[in-house]
Amino acid sequence: MKSIFHLALEEKFHQLHPELQKKFGITSQQNIMVLGQGRMTEIRGTPLMLRPFLNIGAKDHVIFGERGKEVPFTLENYAYEDDDGREALSYIRRFFFPYAIRGFDAAMYYDEQEQAIVDRLGKSSLLSTVMDVDVTKEGGLLMHSRKTKVLDSLSIKGPRTSLYEHYDEKEQAFRVHVHVEHPIIGTVLMYEGLVHTEILPITSNHIPDRGILT
Repeated sequence: MKSIFHLALEEKFHQLHPELQKKFGITSQQNIMVLGQGRMTEIRGTPLMLRPFLNIGAKDHVIFGERGKEVPFTLENYAYEDDDGREALSYIRRFFFPYAIRGFDAAMYYDEQEQAIVDRLGKSSLLSTVMDVDVTKEGGLLMHSRKTKVLDSLSIKGPRTSLYEHYDEKEQAFRVHVHVEHPIIGTVLMYEGLVHTEILPITSNHIPDRGILT
C-alpha cells in the first residue's frame, strides 16, 4: 500500500529527503504514528482589529486569533482508513500560547479525480482545499491550494494556502513554513518553526474518531 503523498507524487516521492519519505510514507497498515514537538519561531497575520473574529473558528480547530513568537507546538499524524474506505492522514496540531491552547486540525486523502490531495479542515470538515504537491530541488515538500470547497461540493473564493517543509540535517529536525493568504486582507496566518519528530507504534484504539481529536 502507498501513502497518500506517494500516490500524489508518484515517482517524485523518491526525490524527497529520506526523512521526509519516512514521515510522509506512513500508511494505515503499518500501525505507526508520527509525533512532533517543537516551537514556532513566529506566528503572525491578520490585522489586529480583525483577529478576535478568527476565534469563531477556534472551537472547530480551523483558525485562531492569537499571535506570538517562540510558541511551543505539537503535531500528531495518524494514517487510517476513512469512512469511505480511502487511505487518509490526520494532522492534529496544537499551539501553546500563554493563555490558550489552540488547534489547527485537518484530515487528508488522495482524490483520484482531482489527482491531488484533499485537505479537510477542522473537526467538522466543513471546509476543504484541493492541494497540489511537488518536490523541491533540495528534496523538500511543497504544497499549494488549488481551490476551496464547502461540504466537498461548492467551490468558493477562499484564502490560498501554501506549505513548505524540509529536513534540517544540522538540527536533525523538520523546518516547516505555512502561509494562508486572502486576496483582500493579505496574510491571514503564517507560521514557521522547527519540529523534532519520532515514529511510534500504535493500535487502532489510539486513533482519534475520524482521525481528528474532539
